[in-house]
Amino acid sequence: MLKRGPEELHSTPYCMNSQTEDTYQGMLPASTNDAKKAKLDSNKNLQAPPSKVVHIRNMPTEATEAEVVALGVPFGRVTNVLMLKPKNQAFLEMETEASASTMVSFYTNVTPQIRQRPVYIQYSNHRELKTDNASPQQNVAAQAALAAQPMMQQQARAGLTPGEALGGQNCVLRVIVENMLHPVTIDILYQIFNKFGTVLKIVTFTKNNYADQFQALIQYDNSISAQTAKLTLDNQNIYTACCTLRIEYSKLTNLNIKYNNDKSRDYTRPDLPSGEGLPPTIDTTAFNFGAVPGMLQ
Repeated sequence: MLKRGPEELHSTPYCMNSQTEDTYQGMLPASTNDAKKAKLDSNKNLQAPPSKVVHIRNMPTEATEAEVVALGVPFGRVTNVLMLKPKNQAFLEMETEASASTMVSFYTNVTPQIRQRPVYIQYSNHRELKTDNASPQQNVAAQAALAAQPMMQQQARAGLTPGEALGGQNCVLRVIVENMLHPVTIDILYQIFNKFGTVLKIVTFTKNNYADQFQALIQYDNSISAQTAKLTLDNQNIYTACCTLRIEYSKLTNLNIKYNNDKSRDYTRPDLPSGEGLPPTIDTTAFNFGAVPGMLQ
């Protein structure tokens, strides 16, 4: 008899309200063999006790809460989400058991993908998903993804997949960095914003050539990621007590990048010239390069 894949939620500090959770037998690293095993396990999903909570395996490490929530939106309202990135797993709680059942039935026949990687969905033995012990950042990201469901529903009605852009609408964010006591580079912005989806392009500039009025335009590949990043990062500090992010939607729908350098970057066009000889975005001699507090992770 085929066995269901092990759930790892109970091997973490998160508290679950369940009396019938699986006994953990170990989880193989995400690999081809694990993917094949997960696919075989999916054949048994419909014989497992139905639950509002679904278990998703073989997740890409870089996947976001928004991308996971988008899997459930076509079938009903998602009420909670939990990512276990080190285990390449995630959990979704649907509003009703019926919507979860429809989701599992559909994805048993049609294997979904996140970032070109197949993921495998089955019922969880947990009856309810509790994330009280999740980190504050996880809770903020989860709430932002859940709040983005109306936009995801628009995409679903338009026949778009979770990874497709909604006509470019709200895919570009305008970011202002206030109280900039430490330098902020394109690489730092990419590191922070790419956690919420695929960043395509970044342009940085200063208002009236003042280094302390640093701004950036950041373009995502879809509006869900942009909305999630805005909801999560707005008013957050990059460094402790400084470099505060103020985020709004840009009126632009696409950024035209000519050079890949310290002022602009098109991650879809690594062949662009650097435009050597152009002045730097910021005069870094104006900053104190002493000990830098912990950066926003």
